[in-house]
Amino acid sequence: MDFRDLEYFTAIARCGNITHAARQLYVSQPTLSKFLQKLEDELGLVLFQRAGRRLELTYAGQRYLAHAEKLLNQKRELDAEMTDILRANVGVLRVGMPPFRCSFALPRVLPEFRRQYPQVQFRILEAPSAELDRKLLEGEIDLAFYMCFFRSDALNYRTLNRDRMYALIAKGHPLEEKALAEGSFAWEWLEGQTLLLQNRTQRQGQYILQELQNRGLKAQEVLESSNIRAAAALAANGYGVAFMSGELLRNLHLDTDFSAVPLRDCTLPLESVAAWRAGNYLPRYTQTFIELMGQAEKV
Repeated sequence: MDFRDLEYFTAIARCGNITHAARQLYVSQPTLSKFLQKLEDELGLVLFQRAGRRLELTYAGQRYLAHAEKLLNQKRELDAEMTDILRANVGVLRVGMPPFRCSFALPRVLPEFRRQYPQVQFRILEAPSAELDRKLLEGEIDLAFYMCFFRSDALNYRTLNRDRMYALIAKGHPLEEKALAEGSFAWEWLEGQTLLLQNRTQRQGQYILQELQNRGLKAQEVLESSNIRAAAALAANGYGVAFMSGELLRNLHLDTDFSAVPLRDCTLPLESVAAWRAGNYLPRYTQTFIELMGQAEKV
């Protein structure tokens, strides 16, 4: 039994007809008929039964097909990986990231990636996290890096780092002393406060508003800004409470003067991830780029 035999069998099963399968495989019909007879004789099992002019799988045939397809898929994956090793230095890597991540992550990662894979073309697409899933599924990019709040079954993920959500309040804010003393910011303290959200349609904004609703709390006002630095500056100047992940606090190097306190009982899973479309094979250079990004996350 070799892989050619498995291909013959799966073709017959797909076509349900030896003549059609022979045409698809570019072999003669007698050759395929002899192959099937020999296979059934060797196994001592009937794999197909005739239903008019069509061949239908028996139970034994169904089980044989399942294993045959699995073995053929493994061979295709093996061939792809060997080809990848042979052509490891050639390819195109299309990566999507939110703008802020491009500013701090790429300078740490790209020089080493270029050193290892000088002939791989690198293309970067800047987009909000909410758009990156769609671009992955539509094939516009191969890989995305972002803070993940909810996971899709259509994508594969690798967690690079886990994070916390922080509430940002001005120095001297009525809640600052209490928050610093307790080491966290309670949800009920947001009652009657002005909330500074990046965008209520973004996942983080949706979560905060939904959590307030679930807890029966009502903000005085919700101000939205697509600019992260602007939201932090407004919080620093006492205009309200802003929210930011630890990753942003560490890497944006904000000049504004505020206190950042972990948000208490935050159930939103904050994970920095690499994401790609489920079922896609990752070339070696893509895997290397993910590893380099993971190392940069921990700096």
